[in-house]
Amino acid sequence: MLTLIKLENDLLEIIGIKVDLVTINILAQKLKKHIDLPNDFAMELGLIPSQSLIDNETKEAISNDLLPNIADTTKDPDFYTMWIMIEKVQKAIIGGICFHGEPNENGEVEIGYRTDFYYRNRGFMTETIAGLIRWIRENKHVKAIKAETLIENSSSVKV
Repeated sequence: MLTLIKLENDLLEIIGIKVDLVTINILAQKLKKHIDLPNDFAMELGLIPSQSLIDNETKEAISNDLLPNIADTTKDPDFYTMWIMIEKVQKAIIGGICFHGEPNENGEVEIGYRTDFYYRNRGFMTETIAGLIRWIRENKHVKAIKAETLIENSSSVKV
């Protein structure tokens, strides 16, 4: 069964897709479409496509990290989901966030994220991460969330 997980406030909606084994193939197809045909993917959802979300780094993460692990029944699919940020007024995909796998032996998970240029420095990623933290608190295996960024990226450092 395919279940949309929705975290939202007045301005922002974050959608993740939770799967069971029957729908893993559907999720893999959607993720593949997200990287191969991002405009078609957005149109299917009735959204304005992202202007910069599907860069080479994101394509590589989906292809090498998310897709291979979705089908592995020994792994928790919550940590191999691409969360898409949607600005509610314009109905536009404005960014995305994902985990870099399951928690390590210390209960730490790493996240990666990107916000479209036009929507940066407006608090969207801060809100997104706050919502993700509220949601992930239900998972007793996670003790800490980490993110790496370049020191020059002052906006991301603030998040």
